[in-house]
Amino acid sequence: MRAPCITLLLLASATASAQQIDAYRYWYNDNAASATTITVAATDVLVLNTNLPTGPLGAGYHLISLQVRDTNGNWSVPRTGHFVRASGQVNGYEWWTDDAIEDRTPGTIGPGGLVTLVADLPVPALPDEHLFTIRFSSANGTWSVPISTTYSYHVGVAELPGISGLLLFPNPATDQLGLRLNSDAGRTLQLEVVDLAGQHVLDLGSWAVAGSTWRNWDISGLANGAYLLRVTGEKSTWNTRFMKQ
Repeated sequence: MRAPCITLLLLASATASAQQIDAYRYWYNDNAASATTITVAATDVLVLNTNLPTGPLGAGYHLISLQVRDTNGNWSVPRTGHFVRASGQVNGYEWWTDDAIEDRTPGTIGPGGLVTLVADLPVPALPDEHLFTIRFSSANGTWSVPISTTYSYHVGVAELPGISGLLLFPNPATDQLGLRLNSDAGRTLQLEVVDLAGQHVLDLGSWAVAGSTWRNWDISGLANGAYLLRVTGEKSTWNTRFMKQ
């Protein structure tokens, strides 16, 4: 059985005269003495996109470490990451905020299922940036590597009277950007994405809000980088920064 496909971009370190990569090696669970070395044709950039054999490793969490060697015989600093082996089909998840794993919230989900959590996130004790972490369970009792992201919380903003508890999730975002808020009355907001120079990038349309409500927008077409989410109310406009990655 093999580990999940591991994709890395590996670069030789610069020296007085630039060298090329001519080999890489890897090992599991910090056992460097068991490293496997693979030679390659000398290249400036090595893109490793392959299934690495995991041999007798059992089900569950493991570490993998990789190094590259240049044509002078020097090895790079090791890069280490987590992976899960032989996990089976997904049957559930649990999430928590700000590293408070003891307060985690569980849920059930099947393979290919979809769950939206922006509506369930607790109101943070303090505004500003917060950490969200989720992991998935499998049919044979193993857990995935935890996935973490930050989100932004604002108690209220003067530019949007009657709007409070604004929660932007996730931030950084990839394909979907979610916003949750509370409105003390029914009103319509206009939303758009602008760049840091204030130039219009993406129209997100209008949003009728009342009470506690949330919504997601597709931002997959945006180039990676920093943007502002611009929310326009009846009298003024509020901007908050987010990252697309």
